[in-house]
Amino acid sequence: MGISLIIPEGDPLMAACAAYVMQRCGEKYDKVQCLMHALPKRQDRMNLSSCGRHGFTIEVGPTPQGVIRHDVVEKTEAAMRALMEFLHLRNLELENSDGADNGAASSLLDRLKETYPGGVVPCYRSAPAVRPGEMSGKISWPNDEGNPNFPALMVHKSLQDRDFHPLRVGDPLFVELDGTVVPYDGSHGEEVHLIFVNEGGYYYESSGTGVGVAVRSQFDWQTGWFLVETDDEGGTEEVVLEEKDSYE
Repeated sequence: MGISLIIPEGDPLMAACAAYVMQRCGEKYDKVQCLMHALPKRQDRMNLSSCGRHGFTIEVGPTPQGVIRHDVVEKTEAAMRALMEFLHLRNLELENSDGADNGAASSLLDRLKETYPGGVVPCYRSAPAVRPGEMSGKISWPNDEGNPNFPALMVHKSLQDRDFHPLRVGDPLFVELDGTVVPYDGSHGEEVHLIFVNEGGYYYESSGTGVGVAVRSQFDWQTGWFLVETDDEGGTEEVVLEEKDSYE
């Protein structure tokens, strides 16, 4: 899973922050990605980060629940330092918005513009939820008849610890206790990327059992909105669901 940054769509400040943290952490670590929830309104996001005006979540793994791993702690600290560095530089920008010279602050915009030409940042987009009460799409598994919090199937070994890797129709997905392989049936598209694979928290019926689903996408770090391809040459267009702000 590596370092995963989770932000909502439509927040230009957090979009720019995620782009910055990805760039900084990517200098040292291979697996750094951003997952954007297509839920601009806070009341539609039932998680802790929706309590504030701006939501930003750092998830690092894979690691079992209740276990402290040195490498995971280091990666989490690196992401947190980059986040705080971004906010500090952004505050300097605002303090010096009257035109006073500040090299550190101006370098923030320069770095983002150089790293992401045209403002385009690669990301993953959470698939739409299909079950009531969920924020995003999941592929659920049947539960044990005697325990609603224990799966009756196992996640296939080819998917374990491989969050964000592609899964295509016909690829192994689950394994029954007798060894029978259950393939992906294309319920969320021909090719998807699984997230939170075999996550212990999602064994519980109350949190929505199953494996999360995402698709490849991209966003504009200056507005925080998704971009979609408009032609065969890779042109993009911004998808705007409501009036938007801009980072600048």
